[in-house]
Order: sequence, then structure tokens, then C-alpha cells
Amino acid sequence: MPSRSFVKLIGLILLLSLGPLSIYFLYKQTGGLESRRELAFHRHIRFSFMAGTDEVDIKTLTDWPWETVCAFDAGLSQSQVDTLVGFSFGNFSQLTWRDLDDHWTLLFIDSERETNWGDHRPTIPIRIPKDTIASYDFSEDNNGRCVARPDATLKVYRHDVPQGLSPVIVELTKSTAGT
Repeated sequence: MPSRSFVKLIGLILLLSLGPLSIYFLYKQTGGLESRRELAFHRHIRFSFMAGTDEVDIKTLTDWPWETVCAFDAGLSQSQVDTLVGFSFGNFSQLTWRDLDDHWTLLFIDSERETNWGDHRPTIPIRIPKDTIASYDFSEDNNGRCVARPDATLKVYRHDVPQGLSPVIVELTKSTAGT
């Protein structure tokens, strides 16, 4: 029969082993925790949808610098994303939600600049949950679409859905207002 202190030690080891397991589960099933920037963007886009407009100017939803925004669905390979954005996207592996079918991504890309460690192109990925914020209409552009900042808008469509799901479908387009 093992001693009481040995049983406590085994119990403590089992309890501590749940931490890494739960973190792994969190990232594999949900894509991980949302950043403050994602949460703020989600709040702004929801308010824009509540306004009932048919187009949302993406510039009004962000407070960071960017030149181009790209939208792409889950399941794309790194080479497909690289082709879409036009450069080798080195942070692809950090998109922990990239294989979850219930998310799509807006990738904000800024101009390349020289830094202490070499040339760097800042990118800000924002995951968009399909069920709670908006689905994306990828029918015409299977691998996604990129639009320059001055013209970037989200065309908004609404449809009937069961309660608890977002009725909003969006498409990244060039502005029709000519701003």
C-alpha cells in the first residue's frame, strides 16, 4: 500500500498535468484566447451591423496602421495564403484558428519597413466567428480577396437564421462610394 504522502504527490502531479492539456484543448478547439485588439474590433463591427447599413467602411473599425486587408476562409494552406497576400506570410502558424470551419480571417497588412532585425511587414490577423459575428460569402473568391485601405468596405447582407446565430453575411469589396 502506497503511503499517504505518495498518493498526495501523485494527485498533485495529475492536477498539474491538466494545465497543459487544457491549454492544448483550448487552442485546438477554439483557436485560443482573443486579443484585446480582436475584442475591440468585434465590438466595433457589431455596432456597425446594428446600424443597419449595407456597407461598412473598414477604416472606421480599426485604430492601427494598415495598407491592405485580406479576407480568407479556414482550411487554406500557407502557400494559398502567401499567393493571396502576395508575400511569404511568416506568421501563418500563429493563426491557431486557421483550420476551424466556424471562423474566417481578416488580415490587415501594413507597409514593409526596416527594423533592427531587418525588413519587417506588420500584419494583424483578426478571426471572425461565423456563428456569432458574421459569415463570409466566399462563393466568387474561393481563396479570399484583398482590398487596399482607401477602398476597403464590407458589403453586408442579412438573412433569416435560427435564433442564436448571426444573420449577417459579409463580403470584402471595393467601396462604391468612391472614398
